[in-house]
Amino acid sequence: MLSDMSLKEFLEKLSSNEPAPGGGSAAALAGSIAASLGCMVANLTIGKKKYEEVEEEMKNLKVKLEEYRDKFLQLMEEDAEAFNEVIDALKLPKSTEEEKKARNEKIQEKTKKATLVPLQIAKDALEVMELSGVTIEKGYKMAKSDAAISLVMAKAAVEGGLYNVKINLPSIKDEDFLRDINSQIEKIEGEANTLQLRLLSKANI
Repeated sequence: MLSDMSLKEFLEKLSSNEPAPGGGSAAALAGSIAASLGCMVANLTIGKKKYEEVEEEMKNLKVKLEEYRDKFLQLMEEDAEAFNEVIDALKLPKSTEEEKKARNEKIQEKTKKATLVPLQIAKDALEVMELSGVTIEKGYKMAKSDAAISLVMAKAAVEGGLYNVKINLPSIKDEDFLRDINSQIEKIEGEANTLQLRLLSKANI
């Protein structure tokens, strides 16, 4: 399990000539870091008299961010697994027409899966951006830079996830699938850019 490795071990594996883990797993890790930082700001806010009005909101926020923190770690694993499944499909025999057809179908199936995992990373990271925005606006002021970094890391996870989606699209033949994915990409990119501009302007750092 990638998430069971020490940070040093994971970075060494990421640095190696193995194709996975790669950018998708790195994007998921960025999302997990973003959620963890947001959770830290919520924890620093909870229990402080000056922030009593937002204490329940911060407690709920903390629970959500903990869930995303752990989900991103699972997505780290899933992204690496999905890529390895594409590699396995590419290695299938292609000596006969029947084998070629079966191989092509498997490649398409696994490439779609390898597209949907990083798309989920981007979607979840967009949610973490919104939650980080709450910590910027309402969280402990002395930790505002941490809240801003949480937002920036979440935006990196959005962009990283989408890059891994886009790289797979030229290999996919299903036009309906491509239309749907491209529509989702456009929506996520627009929302992420708007959120970043709006929320970072409130950080006043």
